[in-house]
Amino acid sequence: MKELVAILLSSMAFAAHAAPVAGTPLERRLVHDASGREITYYISHPKAVPAPLLLMIQGSGCSRAISESPGKTSSTLFNLLPFANEGQFTTMVVEKPYAGETPGTAGQGAAGCSAAFNADFTAATWLAAIQASLEDARHSGWVDPRRTLVLGGSEGAVMASLLAAADSLITDVAVLGGSGTTQAYDFIVSAYQNCFDVPACLAQVDGQLRAIAARPDSATDFAWGHPYKRWTSFFNVDPGAALLRSRARVYLAFGTADRAVPALSQEIMVAKLLGAGHDVTIRRVPDAGHNLARPGAREYDDMDLEYRAVLDWFWRKK
Repeated sequence: MKELVAILLSSMAFAAHAAPVAGTPLERRLVHDASGREITYYISHPKAVPAPLLLMIQGSGCSRAISESPGKTSSTLFNLLPFANEGQFTTMVVEKPYAGETPGTAGQGAAGCSAAFNADFTAATWLAAIQASLEDARHSGWVDPRRTLVLGGSEGAVMASLLAAADSLITDVAVLGGSGTTQAYDFIVSAYQNCFDVPACLAQVDGQLRAIAARPDSATDFAWGHPYKRWTSFFNVDPGAALLRSRARVYLAFGTADRAVPALSQEIMVAKLLGAGHDVTIRRVPDAGHNLARPGAREYDDMDLEYRAVLDWFWRKK
């Protein structure tokens, strides 16, 4: 965590370039973070100014959040473009460094991420990129500095928790399907819940965790679809503890049948925040999976309902 603290303390951003994104209210900006990496982020122009800032953080993998082609702009981040087009918020998203680059050799991550991405990506380096972009975005004349909502799903929920702990200007944070404690715990709980031979599955998890600990900085050894380096960084992150350090209001949503991040992991965050008297709203989506959709339901409709519930919660602040 020393790497993380150092990056946060020294992070400085400066805008290098801005250009409109065709067919959207977004503009693309380039900034540099504390390590000198060039970071791309996108920010919308709201319909009324000033507007609160809505930062959306994507889940795991190396797909680009925004893809531009002649006559078409698309996003892999659910509801980013609809929220930006509706214009209630100044909506923004940050691209992961090296996202969307030519994939590396076979086996380099479940999503076929490039060698450059795998060598760079950790919780600390990703957080530095997000913070540099957020600092730059706040200088936009149409941003209301009094309220910032951060919404993250899955891995993005972990990052939203880290960011809220580090940034006192964040007033509201929504954590959707995110780990409640270290992701190592998620694998252990999953072994208990999903394995026929629990002792054998636990032994496999233990063995993999020890292998990662033996080569913590390796970007070429993989487990559970990601490099050891990535897992090492996220195993050192406790999102529930991070939110205890934040003054932001918290909205937690997760499916009770989530098999990717066990609901019991997320309940640890519930227990921590409620026990400490934090302002927390809890949405346990009955029978829903990791994407907050129920079995047999139209996935888009269920997800849209849950994402819009976050925005309703934001506007209902006392």
